[in-house]
Amino acid sequence: MPARFATLPFASRLHRALAWVALVVLVAWTLSGFLHPLMGLLAPMPVQRSLPSTALAPDGLVGGLPAVLRESDGAAVVRTVPGPGGTLWQRTGPDGERRYHRMDGSPWPGSDRDYARWLAATYLGEERAIRSIEHVDRFSADYPWVNRLLPVWAVSFEGDDGLIAYVHTETGVLASLSDARRRWMQAGFRQVHTLAFLGALDPLRRTMVAAAMTVLLALGLAGLVLWWRRPGSPKAPSARRWHRRLALWAGLPLLGMAASGLIHTLWKAGDAPDRGLSLPAALVLPPIGIDATLVTPALVPSEGGRAWSQASVATLPDGRAVLVLREPLAPGWGVPVPEARVVDLASGTNVAEGERALASAASARHGVAGETLRRVTRFGPEYDFRNRRLPAWIATTADGRRIAFDPDTAQRLDAMSVTAVAEAWVFSIVHKWQPLAGLLGSPGRRDALQVAVLALGLVLAGFGIALRRRRRVTPSSVSP
Repeated sequence: MPARFATLPFASRLHRALAWVALVVLVAWTLSGFLHPLMGLLAPMPVQRSLPSTALAPDGLVGGLPAVLRESDGAAVVRTVPGPGGTLWQRTGPDGERRYHRMDGSPWPGSDRDYARWLAATYLGEERAIRSIEHVDRFSADYPWVNRLLPVWAVSFEGDDGLIAYVHTETGVLASLSDARRRWMQAGFRQVHTLAFLGALDPLRRTMVAAAMTVLLALGLAGLVLWWRRPGSPKAPSARRWHRRLALWAGLPLLGMAASGLIHTLWKAGDAPDRGLSLPAALVLPPIGIDATLVTPALVPSEGGRAWSQASVATLPDGRAVLVLREPLAPGWGVPVPEARVVDLASGTNVAEGERALASAASARHGVAGETLRRVTRFGPEYDFRNRRLPAWIATTADGRRIAFDPDTAQRLDAMSVTAVAEAWVFSIVHKWQPLAGLLGSPGRRDALQVAVLALGLVLAGFGIALRRRRRVTPSSVSP
């Protein structure tokens, strides 16, 4: 037997033996996979994607700051947020409790619950009645951990669609928006695609998913051996010729997604317990008397610069209290993220390399060495877009873990091991095809291409089963 045909009998027998099992796996995996882009296409959309922009006046910031600082003793985070009727100061305690003050330092009469109500109404523009507002401090099937943000408020609206807005009051973002249809699709995807119903038996769940992906890989690799080693024939039945033609266009992408799905299952990258927001210890603010004549000039935006949209109170590694000022981020992919202006509240001077000093202080407050800190200005596999904040600073620990910090508020945003980072890159490129979103101009086009390839995969499988049922094939007559 020529060398090129030596592997044909085994590959042919394996390809035929796994056909029916692989068909069941492929149909379940593909149809549930269709739900993922459909969730994005059919999901309810907010009326506004961002909160109204605010412009912070230097004299307005300085005027109420002494009163805010007095009320902020023991706080973990002190920052400004857009609010009803104008900007508010928000104080978050180490336990997550939030209180609000007007810019003049007087207490805002509303609660965090009231602020959540305003956020939901602003994003959705909904005039219908609110059914309930519930505090959510743990992830669930309706609000899975991939959303990253906790705690949130679940604002449920009246109506048959079951609309629920999950808002995160500390960042002022709409963390998730779902209705009954999206929750149904989300449940279908999780139960079938990842076997989430076996969550209490996670080793069994991972074993079953890994076994299913291994079946697809084995069948696909055997098919590629047949495609490569045995040439097609123009006299072959049309089903066989089409099965062969689709082998590369649909088979190879499906192999890549099955392989990356297997790696994702075995390494279980992005496991929830060690990820997401983590508040720092309470701020220790030294007693300072703010001299408005010194501080106010330092808060004036640069000539030609944009007005400040956000301010926060922080401390540097040497203990100095500072005010951190941010310009609004410009929309678009790859736009520059300006450095923050960091102003010493005691002297009114700008701190050189203030953002790096803030990142060092943030890492120290979490007990992480700051020698390896680097600035991140765009989302990617190493720092996921679901973290919602830019810029971030990432420190690499001695064991290779990447820990991301928000320099303004010293919060830990995310933590990933070396293997998790590697797996995230593989999953992002091979399974989710993230680079194509930029190349094709939008995630929607990327999703449409994935759906088309998955549909071709089902057609490929259909031709294969048709051949399998047509007649009993012998190893010597197999031609993919």
